[in-house]
Amino acid sequence: MATHIRRTLGQSSTEGPDSLYVLVAGLYVAAFLAPALVLGLSRAVTDAAVLYVGFLVAVTGVTVVASGIVSRTPGLAVSLGRYDAVWLLAVLPFCWFGGVFGAVAVGLEPPNFAVPLAVIGTAGGMLLGIMLVAMSRTRYANAALADAVDFAEWEARWPRRWRRVAGGISLVAFTVSTLGIISAFVFNSEWGWWLYNLLFVGVVLMNVLNPRTFRVTDSGLVIEHPLQRQFRPWSTYTSYELTDEALVLHPVEWWRPAHRCDRADIDDVDAAVTALDDCLAQQ
Repeated sequence: MATHIRRTLGQSSTEGPDSLYVLVAGLYVAAFLAPALVLGLSRAVTDAAVLYVGFLVAVTGVTVVASGIVSRTPGLAVSLGRYDAVWLLAVLPFCWFGGVFGAVAVGLEPPNFAVPLAVIGTAGGMLLGIMLVAMSRTRYANAALADAVDFAEWEARWPRRWRRVAGGISLVAFTVSTLGIISAFVFNSEWGWWLYNLLFVGVVLMNVLNPRTFRVTDSGLVIEHPLQRQFRPWSTYTSYELTDEALVLHPVEWWRPAHRCDRADIDDVDAAVTALDDCLAQQ
């Protein structure tokens, strides 16, 4: 596997991740740490212009340092993409929002600009974290599929019922989060910032509306999203179910959501089922 990984990514055992991955990783660390540096600076400086410049310097400095460290860590992207815990990269930035509003809840009084910094740290960190998760998973999938043989492929959305529910909730989440932003800036409402968090719910659920490409290979199942390729070996699946509405692949873990494909979207259901029978039977 190590040989496959190096050959697929064009890296030797002494090379680090590619330049795009290095840049995104550096920006992610900066989005997470720069607000803390500015809050520390605010203890000695109160001038808004100086703090703004300090924020830009902090973002630049942390990005450069973090990018340098990541570039010197061989196999980092592939290693992260192998584990489900990589999603923590997109979740950790929410510590900013929880920290600021938690401080207010216990009676502390953070600086006025702490809330905007929390928004930057949360929103920027989450978006960059999602990008980093997608890039890590894609690089791991490319490595694992170096010599894989494809048996079947189809493109499908989630079943219609799921799409309707997800679309409705997303629309409500986007609307409420927009009203929250308006109330926060116009009426200085603290609840507005809490409502803003619903934006992230809408972003996640909108993914349900996008089609995904499924590839059945001898190594495992590949799920390709518009910006991400994910690979899971057949040992992580127990069975599949074919109904009048959907083709459902069941994972081993009870907590992991099943892959649900709208049957109407699959061009050749028989080929898909035959390939799944052959691959799952070997486990």
